[in-house]
Amino acid sequence: MEKEKIENPKSIQRKRARAMGFYELKRRVSALFPKRKSRKKVINFHTKQKIFVWRVLAIPILNFLVFWVYANLDAITMAFRNIDMSTGMEYWTLGNFGKVLDLFTEGNMLLYGRNTLMFWLLSTVWAIPHSIMLTYGFHKKMAGRKVFRVLLYIPSIICSVALAGIFSSFISSNGAVGYILTNVFNVARVPAWFAEQEFALGGLLFYSFFFGFAGQYILYSGAMANISNEITEAAYMDGVTMWQEILYIDIPLMWPTLSMTIVTSFSGLFGASGPILIFTPNMEATWTFGYWIFDQVRRFQAYYLPATLGLCFTIIAFPIAMWVKNVTDKMFTTE
Repeated sequence: MEKEKIENPKSIQRKRARAMGFYELKRRVSALFPKRKSRKKVINFHTKQKIFVWRVLAIPILNFLVFWVYANLDAITMAFRNIDMSTGMEYWTLGNFGKVLDLFTEGNMLLYGRNTLMFWLLSTVWAIPHSIMLTYGFHKKMAGRKVFRVLLYIPSIICSVALAGIFSSFISSNGAVGYILTNVFNVARVPAWFAEQEFALGGLLFYSFFFGFAGQYILYSGAMANISNEITEAAYMDGVTMWQEILYIDIPLMWPTLSMTIVTSFSGLFGASGPILIFTPNMEATWTFGYWIFDQVRRFQAYYLPATLGLCFTIIAFPIAMWVKNVTDKMFTTE
């Protein structure tokens, strides 16, 4: 067994003195450079709440500033700019407005305007009353409502391109519609609905109407669900009919939602369009104002003339929408 080494007391004293010397040196150096006492900032609850709200809203506000404010300001200034093809330099001009006027006198803009008006009438004058009736039927728990509700929502769930492909196959000569026309009605030739100019526009209108119910139904069903049952029960006791209930009870109580959809439809008067890109991208007889603007940017990278046309449409549609808003605000109100 090894003997334990006994340390000399003098060496212990020397180590202690050395340690004390280092400590004293450190203390003196620290005295020359004193540390500042850190003051902890106390943030109250309301300040923390504001910081949290601004952090949450930072990305949406940035998205709004970039993709709405900047994009629209740039589009407005494009109406007063053009590019010199020889030098590639931009310059300010009012000549774009004259070119837009030439489009209506020499081009197919009147045809595009007719198609735009047809799509707008379909989505407003025709679709809104039908959506109200459909909502009323579901609200009154008509027979088969669950099946019809599923059929109504399926087109909104499926991808638009896939839905268009399914619809094209369904109405083709090899599909169900072609089979019925050939074997039941003895039709000699099933037309290519979206390839022939005679049927293309009608097919687009039918497709837009048939698959455009879901969005308005969601809005109207929520508005109709807020109507008190006591009101309708009292009306039934007074002998109200279905049409009287719709005209004098449901529509007035749903009017805030209905007026909102009507005003927004008028604000998008010149932008109404259909699934032209999917079915008839090369058939100008089915084009609308909106698709012409898209086609100019897609094929020719032309920005100035479409921006000018869009600004002109905005100048025309804005007062119309505001007038419609004032009219709808005065309807079904009591003072």
